[in-house]
Amino acid sequence: MSKQQNHRSLAAIMFADMVGYTKLMQQDEAQAKLLRDRQRDIVDKCIAFHNGRVMQYYGDGTLSMFASAIKAVEAAREIQEKLQEDPKVPLRIGIHIGDVVYDDEGVFGDAVNIAARVQSLSVAGGVMISGKVFEEIKNHPGIIVKAFGEHELKNVFNLVSIFALANDGLEVPDHNYIKKITGTHQNSVAVLPFASFSSDLENEYFSDGITEEIINALVKLDGLQVPSRTSVFAYKNTNKDIREIGKELNVSTILEGSVRKFGDKIRVTAQLINTDDGFHVWSENFNGEMKDIFKVQDEIALKIAEKLEGNFEFDAGEKLYEASTESIVAYNHYLQGLFYWNKRTPESVGKAIICFEKALKKCGTYTNAYSALANCYSFLGTIGHLQGNEAFPEAEKLALKSLELNSQRGESYISLGYVDLFYNWNFNRAEANFRKAITLEPNNEEARIGLALYYRIIGNLDKMFHHTKIAKKIAPVSLPVLLHHGYSHWLLKRPEKALSFFNKILELDPLFRSAMEGKAMVYISNKDYENGLKYIKQYINLVGPKFKGATQLGYLAAAQGDRKTALEKIELIKQRERKNPELNLSLDYAVIYAALQEKEKVFMYLNKAVDEKMGAVLLIKTLYPFRGLHSDPRYTQILQRIGFIE
Repeated sequence: MSKQQNHRSLAAIMFADMVGYTKLMQQDEAQAKLLRDRQRDIVDKCIAFHNGRVMQYYGDGTLSMFASAIKAVEAAREIQEKLQEDPKVPLRIGIHIGDVVYDDEGVFGDAVNIAARVQSLSVAGGVMISGKVFEEIKNHPGIIVKAFGEHELKNVFNLVSIFALANDGLEVPDHNYIKKITGTHQNSVAVLPFASFSSDLENEYFSDGITEEIINALVKLDGLQVPSRTSVFAYKNTNKDIREIGKELNVSTILEGSVRKFGDKIRVTAQLINTDDGFHVWSENFNGEMKDIFKVQDEIALKIAEKLEGNFEFDAGEKLYEASTESIVAYNHYLQGLFYWNKRTPESVGKAIICFEKALKKCGTYTNAYSALANCYSFLGTIGHLQGNEAFPEAEKLALKSLELNSQRGESYISLGYVDLFYNWNFNRAEANFRKAITLEPNNEEARIGLALYYRIIGNLDKMFHHTKIAKKIAPVSLPVLLHHGYSHWLLKRPEKALSFFNKILELDPLFRSAMEGKAMVYISNKDYENGLKYIKQYINLVGPKFKGATQLGYLAAAQGDRKTALEKIELIKQRERKNPELNLSLDYAVIYAALQEKEKVFMYLNKAVDEKMGAVLLIKTLYPFRGLHSDPRYTQILQRIGFIE
């Protein structure tokens, strides 16, 4: 797959599509196509006349971009006026203004998602606009609007002010219509991790996988709020009351169940529960064989949708679950790989690689397995557990293959985004890939974390915080999300807030090593070395072998002026390097030498990390041990080598 040239812009985004096009196609295909062609002809001409640009066509609709909100609104008015002439075309339009990234494939970013949601509130012959557009046009003569107040829109993480153009000839919805569509969190369901009742403990991964696939199916229902995988998996093996979980996740219903696998037979039990009173809405058993697992997952998702459909604005009468492979064996290997990948330790990620590779041997077109495998190699390359020049080219090859097979999955763009960020050091392209993922899957918190890391790396901490905050709204009890949000607070010099998030992580999982490291760093940066040592030791006790933890202990010793102990820890790092030549420990040396104020050696190892494409060196601007280097000309040279300074 070729790599696109990316551009960034503040733009007005217009979505337009025909109301009832799918139904009309079923009733009168010729008439449907005639109206679609008429719509496209008028839209093209009006947008061009008002200096806009059609960026994408999709079936019965268009996505367009304007440099001016006024021009976008004027184009929308003219389009609707012309389409009221016979044969009338029932078009609805939505406009929002914001930052976007665009290339030859289309426009991407939060502004696109918001414009799409604003359009979904419109009616045939109507034009809806966001508050940001209204601010741009409110003093423009000849434009009349009707206000609908602030609303919470699906996959938009701040309230949005909604207005309708109310000039003569334009249709304007009433308040009840808007209220019905935006609704509340009554249109929501959380899928808790299904319990595994199989005799083989290894089948735990299988029940986890079924949970994840049902979530993926339900997310497709427009109008239904579904918390992400990482949010719900924090409740695995929990004894919390359903009503309490519902309150924490802000959902009205919860699906829980169990999976029993014996040989080639499976039984899935599922029950839908109201979180207000804990009463059962529906429960059912699904029996089948392994070869039918994809069908079973679709049946469960459809049953849930049918039960909820009466209250919400979606159609449950379609196939929700689409298997990304036809091989049950490959699917099993993939699920087992996800089980290990989600533990996010170097040891478990190594096991995940083996599982994903087995999946690809059984199915060479398994998109999900390619992107997951790419993430594994990027993870190991970034933390130095594989040499960057070995890990990242493999990750890039896998990510590009994933995109080649399916360019409509957010995970494919996320995996390529991490490669562009931590290996190619092409920051513009990395940002564009994360924004593409967000456009395709707005509730994908991993894409938000990727974008937050991008902003941390380039030094824009306010925007880092903005995206970790959104990620926390999407996945309020995800351990990785809470970790990054905690670091956002720390980097913005809010240590107490950072500690509160690290503490929350350890309440959810007392063995989560990264939160211990985070707490230690907060205490050390406040020169509370006693508490810093306490959490470093907790971390080391979990890691195990004597060589591990030498970096943290060496840095702490040097920070306190204990040169002898610091040098002893450096010797331990050397022993670890000899024993494990595949590791990249350049930053480990640099961290301790920075605390010892031996700048020659610090810059020697930092340059070595750059030479070897070690991903973590990109964090140099915000790594606490290197804060005293910023005035040194050699620090500027490192930034130039990375590409921060042209």
